[in-house]
Amino acid sequence: MLRTASSYYNAAEMDGGFSMALGLRERESMASRLEAETFDLIVVGGGITGAGIFRDAALRGLKVGLVEMDDFAFGTSSRSSKLVHGGLRYLQNGEFGLVHESTTERVRLEHLAAHLVLPLPFLMPVWKDSRHGVRLMNVVLWLYDALSMFGVYRIHSHFGPKKVVETAPMVRKEGLTGGLLYYDAVTDDTRLTLENVLGGVQAGGVALSRAKAAGAEFQGGRVVSVTVNDLLNDRTLVVKTHAVIGAAGPWTEAAQVVLGIQDGPRLRPTKGSHIVVPRSVAPFSTAVVMKAPQDGRAMFIIPWHQATVIGTTDTDYDGDPANVYASREDVEYLLTAVRHQFPQVGASAKDVIGTWAGLRPLLRNEGVAESQVSREHHIHVDPRGIVTIAGGKLTTYRLMAVECLEAVEPFLGRDLPKSITGKAPLPYRGDVLDEAAREGAITRLRSARGLPEDIARHLVCTYGAKSDALLDLSSASPALAERLDPEWPFTGVEIAWAVREEMALTLIDAMCRRTQAFFLLGNRLGPAARKAAAIMSADLGWDPARTDSEVAGILQYQDLHLACVR
Repeated sequence: MLRTASSYYNAAEMDGGFSMALGLRERESMASRLEAETFDLIVVGGGITGAGIFRDAALRGLKVGLVEMDDFAFGTSSRSSKLVHGGLRYLQNGEFGLVHESTTERVRLEHLAAHLVLPLPFLMPVWKDSRHGVRLMNVVLWLYDALSMFGVYRIHSHFGPKKVVETAPMVRKEGLTGGLLYYDAVTDDTRLTLENVLGGVQAGGVALSRAKAAGAEFQGGRVVSVTVNDLLNDRTLVVKTHAVIGAAGPWTEAAQVVLGIQDGPRLRPTKGSHIVVPRSVAPFSTAVVMKAPQDGRAMFIIPWHQATVIGTTDTDYDGDPANVYASREDVEYLLTAVRHQFPQVGASAKDVIGTWAGLRPLLRNEGVAESQVSREHHIHVDPRGIVTIAGGKLTTYRLMAVECLEAVEPFLGRDLPKSITGKAPLPYRGDVLDEAAREGAITRLRSARGLPEDIARHLVCTYGAKSDALLDLSSASPALAERLDPEWPFTGVEIAWAVREEMALTLIDAMCRRTQAFFLLGNRLGPAARKAAAIMSADLGWDPARTDSEVAGILQYQDLHLACVR
């Protein structure tokens, strides 16, 4: 029987019904359910798009399963610019509909995930040699604010040259004519994805990582099952289902081959690389949007975890989507652009402490530059009951999920209730409703738990209302409260929580995706990784050889990310 959307919403609000925990024991239970039950829908792909579809379907009462061949958010959804934004530069392409969707979704996510999607000011300096002057950009930003129905955190401001210098003292002063300050938002893309997975599980869905779709069976012209390889236990599951949605991001074409689709969308993946430098090297209090002098492409400087991220590139890519890393040319492109606009920033390749690169799964569009390829998405419907989505962007994942479920509805044999994801907060938000509530929660943790300000802020802006439950894990094991590194707010209790509650199965899962420590620790990763591995070994039963192997593996993974600067 199809449960009503309102009953699921109430269950989610009360944190009742199904358990939200995702540990190794729960994984076994979910694998058994996949093998034994018949599903309305199987979602292939555990990035933000697949996770959003999964949660939406579960909240509507569907029996839904999600399979992901690696870790949740392994691909593009852990390698973005970490921005929830309207896409100001899309206005120059005339994509007003996309910008309206994105800006209104940004506003919505700032409420539904107020602990995780945080308003961020962006400074846009303007020089005499800029393509557009201050007056024109002021008009553009009025349009940008209007397209969000003026729901923006704060309306943009027009700065004179003096105010621009006060805001970003290292800015190039020669030819500076002024600037503008506007607001978008920053998030942890991996955790946004993970909370959608957890929300779907809480509503009754089944989610399995390290589970690769390997084929589909059809009867009477309709899909009846999907073959799934459980990579963790080296077994094959035959999952009975009435419909499938493929949301495989850069692996879309490969997934279509596996599912027997011959006329689906084709991709033109482009690589976006980012570098991380210490805040002391590039001390910015606001994000900055600027044009790269080499090709005029828009790029960002973003304050991030007391460090600074510089990104992104946009170049065609035809290699393995699983092995995407920043190149030496990417690093020099980004640093050259920053030094041109901010001459006092002396950053060089030796200052880089972390990098990441991801693929935009853009729809194939030949004859235009990489940065001009549309970020619109496309939904393909195979009459045998398989829907594929390609393209799109992080900010509009919820809307894409709604469209996918509308497309798959005819194969389900019944009408679906309307989506409630526009009203249902993500699982960890709790009573962290806005900036004031966020600050209040931080103050309470500092007072009640005796935490340093940086750890309290990190916990609330990562785990929201679950911060206390996470900290309770250290009551029985006080050593878990210790920092993994003396300079950063990451603690051992986060590693334990990642294993017990969030399906972290490897050290890379825990340090690259459940936390962001991997990209910030630089040459101090080794000691922190050994502490984290010891915590994971106790929960996962690793022997000393496996523990050592996990540490060696994450250090080798760092070598791949930093080969471009060594």
